[in-house]
Amino acid sequence: MYSFGKRLENLRESYGYTKKDVSLKLGFTANVYGSYERGERRPSLETLIKLADMFDTSLDYLIQGKTNTSDINSQFEVNIIHILDKYNISNLALLDLEKWKSLSKKDIEEIIHHFEWTVEKTNTKTTDY
Repeated sequence: MYSFGKRLENLRESYGYTKKDVSLKLGFTANVYGSYERGERRPSLETLIKLADMFDTSLDYLIQGKTNTSDINSQFEVNIIHILDKYNISNLALLDLEKWKSLSKKDIEEIIHHFEWTVEKTNTKTTDY
């Protein structure tokens, strides 16, 4: 199980924030927020509530790492929305459940194969430079 600091770091990174971004949102210096992630300081209850709101998570998860299925699903949905926003994706055809219901197992395997091939191709381009 992750420590409080590691959970904070993972949440921050999943939102694409730097330590400086979070610090500015909270009104702190980067060193104060960084000390939370490093486990050198503990935030006040008021700060914990702000962090939970910022990362759209529960205090239970933030403090103790406790999750329930709805929290996991909610965080997954938030992450998907952030990715869609980040890349300005407005065509949500891949998220249309009715379309997925019409696909066979072989169709889905083909989609997964194509996705993995595209990721591999992109990673190869990135490392070639």
